[in-house]
Amino acid sequence: ALVEEFMLLANVTVGKKILRHYPTLSVLRRHPAPNRGMFDSLISKAKCRGFAIDIEDSKRLADSLDAAQIEGDAYFNKLLRILSTRCMSPARYFCSG
Repeated sequence: ALVEEFMLLANVTVGKKILRHYPTLSVLRRHPAPNRGMFDSLISKAKCRGFAIDIEDSKRLADSLDAAQIEGDAYFNKLLRILSTRCMSPARYFCSG
């Protein structure tokens, strides 16, 4: 999770620098907040296995996915992560000017 936090911080820092130096020309990207409706099926399936998936923000989603581990089942967490990625809205690109 620490690597993801540093990657996010690097992306935000670079985006701010680009915007500061090219305020009318920059093309930036952002991810919209998770759409709860797209996650309903994943949340209910995880709940059946005893896990709560929190999509309030990206940090809570990451933390709840980290906690969703079944001892002896190396693929369960990986599967949840793949399914959660499919629930996310694609990034949106926009011009600053």
